[in-house]
Amino acid sequence: MALSLEQVPVAQTGVYPTPLQPLERLSRQLGGARLWVKRDDLTGLAFGGSKTRSLGTLLGRALAEGANTVITCGPTTSNHVRLTAAAANQLGLKVVLVLRQPKDGAPALQGNMLLNQVLGARLVYAEVDGLAGLEPVMEQVAEALRGQGAKPFIIPGGGYSPTGALGYIGLVQELAQQSQAAGFGIDAVVFASGSGCIQSGLLLGALATGTRLPVIGLTINRSVAELVPRIHHDVQAAAALIGLDGHLPADAVQVLDDYIGQGYAIPSEAGMEAIDLLAREEGLLLDPCYTGKSMAGAMDLARLRFKPGQNVVFIHTGGTPGIFSYADALVRPHGDAAHSAQLAGSAH
Repeated sequence: MALSLEQVPVAQTGVYPTPLQPLERLSRQLGGARLWVKRDDLTGLAFGGSKTRSLGTLLGRALAEGANTVITCGPTTSNHVRLTAAAANQLGLKVVLVLRQPKDGAPALQGNMLLNQVLGARLVYAEVDGLAGLEPVMEQVAEALRGQGAKPFIIPGGGYSPTGALGYIGLVQELAQQSQAAGFGIDAVVFASGSGCIQSGLLLGALATGTRLPVIGLTINRSVAELVPRIHHDVQAAAALIGLDGHLPADAVQVLDDYIGQGYAIPSEAGMEAIDLLAREEGLLLDPCYTGKSMAGAMDLARLRFKPGQNVVFIHTGGTPGIFSYADALVRPHGDAAHSAQLAGSAH
């Protein structure tokens, strides 16, 4: 059933549907459930990413309210921040990015930070202990802009808001249609959960469309104790915007913290192994901050929790530019690469 969102303004910021592809070679190696990848890294805007979906509803509201400037925030590694800058440009809006100042000085102009510069966004750095400290800085920036005659619209970090969650209803509809066309039922959907917006949106989409969709978020920064109530609240608030009952059973919000490693944006060994494996076996590129860690979790779940004949869908939420910020961690001599290095040395 397609849900009508006529009461929700949506800006056209992406290209949909994104592909749903089988990971045949990887699935054979794992020997458990069959793995699929939903290619939300191919949303068509500035290297893509799932945040394009939440920006559709958020920027739709901004335009409806007559805004001419968008303000959002995040760490320097944020995919949401980069995509907000790109989407704002596409829609003719000015954009200000409030970024957490790294403790070790100015961030390197690489990955998402390089793209923020290329996109021409105005950058404001703030020395705060946590990402929550960026919210009042955005308010200060907005107040200053109002004094200059601008009409700013603030988007919370990661797009986390009831309006942002509405953007993922389309993702649920796509998964339902694509899996039906491919002739299989989805036993689990697995992805990196950061702000909680994507997970809230998927659960909301399942409620709104009557789709059975077991959702498992793999946290890459927040604790389970923080994320679970946050998602419950967001689903209820987003459902209210479209006249639905957003109450979920207590166990409906599944979040695992087994793959967070040492913390946000710090590469983990399991994540790096997943990056290597997917690149070499499937030609699929992941990043150390988000998708590498969550793919490590998806592989474990497919092999250990689910059985042959079942189907696990991994949502590639994007983050490809982040690869270039982790060159030192990614380039590691092993396998054929190490052998090639030995051959090159013997040629001299």
